[in-house]
Amino acid sequence: MDLEEVKMTFIQPCTADSARIRFKAKFSADISQILPYINSTVKDAIYNKKIQSLTIRKEFRIITIYGNDLAVSKAVNESEAYEIMDLVKDLVNNTYERKDEIEPLYEMREKPSALEIYKYLPKLNCKKCGEVTCLAFASKLLSGMQSIKKCSPIYEDNNQKNLEEVKNMMQIMGYE
Repeated sequence: MDLEEVKMTFIQPCTADSARIRFKAKFSADISQILPYINSTVKDAIYNKKIQSLTIRKEFRIITIYGNDLAVSKAVNESEAYEIMDLVKDLVNNTYERKDEIEPLYEMREKPSALEIYKYLPKLNCKKCGEVTCLAFASKLLSGMQSIKKCSPIYEDNNQKNLEEVKNMMQIMGYE
């Protein structure tokens, strides 16, 4: 299988962020068989076996790959939309070329809740991050509106294990 083309079929201002765009594209071939392989290699991907989709967060962008289609929200502009289409095309083709070396992953990774993230935070409500409480900070981390780097107490030596847990959760959601 070689994905030769990704063709844009729809583009509009994003409903979630009017300063950005959302778009859809069509693949020249059905790529649903490769989605579990991409799920295995992209650690922050969320695969949904029922509807044959794979969602990847790239910073604030949400990229959802279906068997025949691509849907992206919060892209910066049309130029970036074409870059994302090329990125997805390369990801599909490169993964397909290496599929004999990859163990497919058919499981869906679960997105953590704000309470799960909060469990690993220092729970000091120190406001150093700019939020009133650590739970509010956890909620903002989950939505991508905050960065773990803003929580200085979690970087203290006695919190290193918790920091790694939070970083792993952030990676699952596609945040750095």
